[in-house]
Amino acid sequence: MRRHRVMVGNRVLYYAAQLSHAQRFACARQAEGIQAYVVPDPTPQRTRTARINPLTGKPYNKLQTDGQAAKRKA
Repeated sequence: MRRHRVMVGNRVLYYAAQLSHAQRFACARQAEGIQAYVVPDPTPQRTRTARINPLTGKPYNKLQTDGQAAKRKA
């Protein structure tokens, strides 16, 4: 799990798994007058592997929205 940090000086105020959550927390602290800033987690993101359908041995297809499915049927 990623650990983005919200810092004040050299003290950690908050750890967040999502960068957007850390940014919102820092903005809220700045609105209170606290000089908080975000330090993103430097580790690279984990690559996702394709899920394999056990019946066919092939990867699952991406989900289609109704609009895309209607275009293909027409």
